Amino acid sequence: MVGMRLLHFGFKVHDIERTMQAYNELFGIDWDPVAEFALPRGDNNAQLSRTKVTHGKTGDGVEIELVQYVEGPPVDDMVMGEREGISHVAFLVDDLAAERAKAEAKGIAIVNEGTAPRASWIFLHDHRLGGALVQLVQLNK
Repeated sequence: MVGMRLLHFGFKVHDIERTMQAYNELFGIDWDPVAEFALPRGDNNAQLSRTKVTHGKTGDGVEIELVQYVEGPPVDDMVMGEREGISHVAFLVDDLAAERAKAEAKGIAIVNEGTAPRASWIFLHDHRLGGALVQLVQLNK
């Protein structure tokens, strides 16, 4: 793969079931089952944020991620505060370590990172990124 590929747009929501229903009724988007995760947050990933997460796709294949924070500090609180809306744009990368090194060399802050069975990721925050976080994701093999 050359460069990065758009993976999804992430929305912070207060009520994931209500939001899923609205997008389904208004736009015909079907959703994966809601999964619950405990995501690392904070310095040295010492704190956990308990979240509910689901993914849906538009007719042309654009993926949308809904994230409801249930407990603990939100990963995106530095850009979102208490409001709902687009919190991040995620890009699929082939080599997460190399992309991390590039971001750090350019002075971009790594504000969160994690690993799940399906993927590993980092979140980037920088005033040059237009007010949203950027998530870089590498699928686990």
